[in-house]
Amino acid sequence: MKTSHILIILLTTTLASLSCKKDNQAVMQEQSMTSCPSGSDCRYLFSEYADLNTNFIGFTKGTYRLFWSTVDDKLTSTRIYIKAPMEGNRFVLDKADILAERVKLIEVCAFCNSLNMKPVDGYVKGTNVSPEKRADQTKWQLEIKLYLESEDDPLTKDTLTINQHFYPNFVYN
Repeated sequence: MKTSHILIILLTTTLASLSCKKDNQAVMQEQSMTSCPSGSDCRYLFSEYADLNTNFIGFTKGTYRLFWSTVDDKLTSTRIYIKAPMEGNRFVLDKADILAERVKLIEVCAFCNSLNMKPVDGYVKGTNVSPEKRADQTKWQLEIKLYLESEDDPLTKDTLTINQHFYPNFVYN
Protein backbone atom coordinates (compact mmCIF):
# COMPACT_ATOMS: atom_id res chain seq x y z
CA MET A 1 0.00 0.00 0.00
CA LYS A 2 2.78 2.44 0.89
CA THR A 3 4.51 1.70 -2.41
CA SER A 4 1.40 2.62 -4.41
CA HIS A 5 1.04 5.91 -2.47
CA ILE A 6 4.68 6.75 -3.10
CA LEU A 7 4.29 5.97 -6.81
CA ILE A 8 1.16 8.13 -7.05
CA ILE A 9 2.89 11.04 -5.28
CA LEU A 10 5.96 10.65 -7.49
CA LEU A 11 3.83 10.52 -10.65
CA THR A 12 1.79 13.57 -9.57
CA THR A 13 4.92 15.56 -8.74
CA THR A 14 6.52 14.66 -12.08
CA LEU A 15 3.42 15.64 -14.05
CA ALA A 16 3.06 18.91 -12.15
CA SER A 17 6.68 19.88 -12.73
CA LEU A 18 6.47 19.04 -16.45
CA SER A 19 3.29 21.03 -16.90
CA CYS A 20 4.90 24.10 -15.30
CA LYS A 21 8.03 24.00 -17.46
CA LYS A 22 8.21 26.86 -19.96
CA ASP A 23 10.57 27.48 -22.81
CA ASN A 24 12.35 30.75 -23.51
CA GLN A 25 9.99 31.62 -26.37
CA ALA A 26 7.41 34.34 -26.20
CA VAL A 27 4.77 33.21 -23.72
CA MET A 28 2.00 35.75 -23.45
CA GLN A 29 -1.52 35.67 -22.19
CA GLU A 30 -4.31 37.67 -23.70
CA GLN A 31 -4.36 40.68 -21.40
CA SER A 32 -6.13 43.96 -21.72
CA MET A 33 -4.67 45.90 -24.60
CA THR A 34 -2.94 49.23 -24.07
CA SER A 35 -5.41 52.03 -24.74
CA CYS A 36 -4.71 54.95 -27.02
CA PRO A 37 -4.33 58.22 -25.06
CA SER A 38 -7.38 60.46 -25.24
CA GLY A 39 -7.23 62.84 -28.21
CA SER A 40 -4.50 60.83 -29.96
CA ASP A 41 -4.35 58.80 -33.15
CA CYS A 42 -2.68 55.39 -32.61
CA ARG A 43 -1.56 52.86 -35.19
CA TYR A 44 0.04 49.46 -34.69
CA LEU A 45 1.31 47.98 -37.95
CA PHE A 46 3.88 45.60 -39.39
CA SER A 47 5.47 44.80 -42.72
CA GLU A 48 7.58 41.87 -43.86
CA TYR A 49 11.05 41.80 -45.40
CA ALA A 50 11.54 45.43 -44.41
CA ASP A 51 14.03 47.67 -42.62
CA LEU A 52 14.41 51.34 -41.73
CA ASN A 53 16.48 53.61 -43.91
CA THR A 54 19.51 55.31 -42.39
CA ASN A 55 17.50 58.39 -41.34
CA PHE A 56 14.90 56.25 -39.50
CA ILE A 57 12.10 58.04 -41.35
CA GLY A 58 11.33 55.64 -44.18
CA PHE A 59 11.30 51.98 -45.04
CA THR A 60 13.44 49.95 -47.35
CA LYS A 61 13.68 46.29 -48.32
CA GLY A 62 15.27 44.23 -45.59
CA THR A 63 15.43 40.98 -43.69
CA TYR A 64 13.12 41.85 -40.79
CA ARG A 65 9.48 41.69 -39.87
CA LEU A 66 9.25 45.37 -39.04
CA PHE A 67 6.67 46.43 -36.44
CA TRP A 68 5.88 50.04 -35.65
CA SER A 69 3.70 51.82 -33.19
CA THR A 70 2.68 55.42 -33.84
CA VAL A 71 0.97 57.72 -31.35
CA ASP A 72 0.18 61.19 -32.72
CA ASP A 73 -1.52 63.96 -30.80
CA LYS A 74 -1.77 67.71 -31.44
CA LEU A 75 1.85 68.44 -30.46
CA THR A 76 3.87 65.24 -30.52
CA SER A 77 4.51 62.13 -32.53
CA THR A 78 5.99 59.07 -30.85
CA ARG A 79 7.11 56.06 -32.88
CA ILE A 80 8.61 52.75 -31.86
CA TYR A 81 10.20 50.57 -34.52
CA ILE A 82 10.92 46.90 -33.84
CA LYS A 83 13.08 44.78 -36.13
CA ALA A 84 11.96 41.20 -35.48
CA PRO A 85 13.21 38.04 -37.18
CA MET A 86 11.17 36.78 -40.14
CA GLU A 87 11.29 33.14 -39.02
CA GLY A 88 8.64 31.54 -36.85
CA ASN A 89 5.39 32.52 -35.19
CA ARG A 90 6.99 33.79 -31.96
CA PHE A 91 10.00 35.88 -31.05
CA VAL A 92 11.68 37.49 -28.07
CA LEU A 93 14.01 40.48 -28.24
CA ASP A 94 16.09 41.21 -25.14
CA LYS A 95 18.52 43.82 -23.85
CA ALA A 96 21.24 42.81 -26.34
CA ASP A 97 18.80 43.32 -29.23
CA ILE A 98 17.69 46.66 -27.80
CA LEU A 99 21.29 47.86 -27.48
CA ALA A 100 21.93 46.67 -31.06
CA GLU A 101 19.17 49.14 -32.11
CA ARG A 102 16.65 46.51 -33.20
CA VAL A 103 14.24 48.60 -31.14
CA LYS A 104 14.18 52.32 -31.93
CA LEU A 105 12.21 55.08 -30.20
CA ILE A 106 11.66 58.37 -32.03
CA GLU A 107 9.83 61.27 -30.40
CA VAL A 108 9.14 64.44 -32.35
CA CYS A 109 7.85 67.60 -30.70
CA ALA A 110 8.72 70.95 -32.22
CA PHE A 111 7.54 73.03 -29.27
CA CYS A 112 8.33 70.78 -26.32
CA ASN A 113 11.05 71.27 -23.77
CA SER A 114 11.79 67.57 -23.39
CA LEU A 115 14.74 65.20 -23.20
CA ASN A 116 15.62 62.69 -25.89
CA MET A 117 15.06 59.24 -24.43
CA LYS A 118 16.56 56.00 -25.73
CA PRO A 119 15.81 52.36 -24.87
CA VAL A 120 18.60 50.81 -22.78
CA ASP A 121 16.95 47.62 -21.50
CA GLY A 122 13.71 45.67 -21.58
CA TYR A 123 12.12 43.15 -23.88
CA VAL A 124 9.73 42.66 -26.77
CA LYS A 125 7.72 39.44 -27.01
CA GLY A 126 5.73 38.73 -30.14
CA THR A 127 3.23 36.02 -31.00
CA ASN A 128 1.34 35.48 -34.25
CA VAL A 129 -2.21 35.03 -32.92
CA SER A 130 -3.56 33.79 -36.27
CA PRO A 131 -0.75 31.70 -37.83
CA GLU A 132 -3.22 29.74 -39.98
CA LYS A 133 -3.89 32.88 -42.06
CA ARG A 134 -1.82 34.42 -44.82
CA ALA A 135 0.70 37.04 -43.70
CA ASP A 136 -1.39 39.92 -45.07
CA GLN A 137 -4.44 38.75 -43.06
CA THR A 138 -2.84 37.87 -39.76
CA LYS A 139 -2.26 39.84 -36.60
CA TRP A 140 0.53 39.77 -34.05
CA GLN A 141 0.31 40.47 -30.36
CA LEU A 142 3.34 42.31 -28.99
CA GLU A 143 4.18 42.80 -25.36
CA ILE A 144 6.74 45.60 -25.09
CA LYS A 145 8.51 46.82 -21.98
CA LEU A 146 11.28 49.34 -22.55
CA TYR A 147 13.46 50.98 -19.93
CA LEU A 148 14.37 54.42 -21.22
CA GLU A 149 17.24 56.70 -20.31
CA SER A 150 17.88 60.29 -21.30
CA GLU A 151 20.61 60.74 -23.89
CA ASP A 152 21.66 63.92 -22.04
CA ASP A 153 21.24 62.85 -18.41
CA PRO A 154 21.61 59.12 -17.59
CA LEU A 155 19.93 59.69 -14.22
CA THR A 156 16.65 60.57 -15.97
CA LYS A 157 14.77 57.34 -16.62
CA ASP A 158 11.32 56.19 -17.67
CA THR A 159 9.51 52.97 -18.56
CA LEU A 160 7.31 52.40 -21.59
CA THR A 161 4.89 49.47 -21.64
CA ILE A 162 2.68 48.42 -24.57
CA ASN A 163 0.52 45.34 -25.06
CA GLN A 164 -1.21 45.57 -28.43
CA HIS A 165 -2.24 43.80 -31.63
CA PHE A 166 -0.29 44.79 -34.74
CA TYR A 167 -1.88 44.50 -38.19
CA PRO A 168 -0.34 44.09 -41.67
CA ASN A 169 0.49 47.16 -43.72
CA PHE A 170 0.68 45.26 -47.01
CA VAL A 171 -1.45 43.07 -49.29
CA TYR A 172 -0.49 39.97 -51.26
CA ASN A 173 -2.32 39.65 -54.58
